[in-house]
Amino acid sequence: MRILLLGAGTSGRMLASRLCEEQHDVVLVDRDPVALEQVEAQMDLLTIQGDAADPSILELAGISRTDLVVALTDQESVNILACSLAHISGVPRKVARVSNKAYSGASGHFDLRELGIDLVINQQHECAKELFNILRIPGAQEAVGLLEDRVLCVGVQIPTDCPLIAGELKDSPYREILSTIRFVAYMRAGKLKIPRGETTFQIGDIVYLVGDPEKVRAFLKFLLPGESGYSRVVIAGGGQLGLQLARRLERNTGLTVTLLESDAERADHCSEELERTLILHGSSLDQDIMRELGINGQTAFVAVTGDDENNIMSCLVADKLGAHFTISRVDKATYQPIIDSLALVDRVITPHSSLINAVYHFVRGNSVMGDRILQKIPGEVVDFLVDDSHKWMGKKVMNIKLPRGCMISMVLREPTLMVATGELTLQSGDRILLYGLPKAIRRLEDVLA
Repeated sequence: MRILLLGAGTSGRMLASRLCEEQHDVVLVDRDPVALEQVEAQMDLLTIQGDAADPSILELAGISRTDLVVALTDQESVNILACSLAHISGVPRKVARVSNKAYSGASGHFDLRELGIDLVINQQHECAKELFNILRIPGAQEAVGLLEDRVLCVGVQIPTDCPLIAGELKDSPYREILSTIRFVAYMRAGKLKIPRGETTFQIGDIVYLVGDPEKVRAFLKFLLPGESGYSRVVIAGGGQLGLQLARRLERNTGLTVTLLESDAERADHCSEELERTLILHGSSLDQDIMRELGINGQTAFVAVTGDDENNIMSCLVADKLGAHFTISRVDKATYQPIIDSLALVDRVITPHSSLINAVYHFVRGNSVMGDRILQKIPGEVVDFLVDDSHKWMGKKVMNIKLPRGCMISMVLREPTLMVATGELTLQSGDRILLYGLPKAIRRLEDVLA
């Protein structure tokens, strides 16, 4: 696929790196020659210096021969105009990063789809949604919504008191509750494995499963009997991300929410926007203030300020005070492996990764409705549609030949969500959830096209 990326910021570079790994034909446009030189030194792609909304620059980049345009510059007007020009040039798919709520069709003002833009992405909105999914599933190390959030894919670590470490899955006495979800992968000693009937989980395994959100929550109570959960969330940082997360939590959960913001004017703004969130003015690096918050084993602490170092440090303070769970926003990609190896925080969230997750289904194929790249294990979960002409139409799941490292997990046949058992016959209109390693997914290009 020929892909034109506009903007060589962190999100643009991360997306470009993944696309180059998959050997797509990538062109990257940016005003900054230094940023382009750095990218060229690390990746095999074509770079062009210039204004991403300049028609002559877009022509030089081969806009008329492009399959997908993703506009990720820090100027919304440039992203919108560039995608509009791409639409005029006949580009099949256009994606623009836009944060202004006035451009959302749901707001009743302007719907950019009328300009030919297929997807408008608000990066903070996508990250807030990912954070919300993690926080509403106590015990989850990762949680992503699929099929318009009708399915959750959750990653958890097997504890010492897990009831499934006694024997093989196929001989488990808990078949009834096991039938409500589907295991898709697990990581043991740094090696990824696909669960089978003869699989026996061990303490410390990181296990991923998918299912209906309510059934996933019920299953995790069984899987993690020692997980007491938390009743309160403290959010450090009242920027757009912190504000959106607080709004989601107070509207959709019974959790008590406290938001800590160091800027007095911004704290007042958050107070006007939120209904039942307690707003406090102060810094999460002030240990006296942190102690006054009463952080304890019933508290999840989320640091989402714009400063990576402050976020990490405040999570360490919260952990010392006894927080049940800590999450840190980290924008610098180089920090994440260090944080993971030193176990500084329980979970790292990166807005740039959230944005890429929202975009990536456009890369996979015309029948792909959604795609989520997982962080704790390699691979991704793909949501795609089976129509009358699809090669899997009318086949039983057990008779479908999949590359190694792939498995079908769930099927949505409106209005019913089903675990993909071997006897299930696929029908036209089914939406399939498929987990696979990157190499295995690439071998399914004809299936996803």
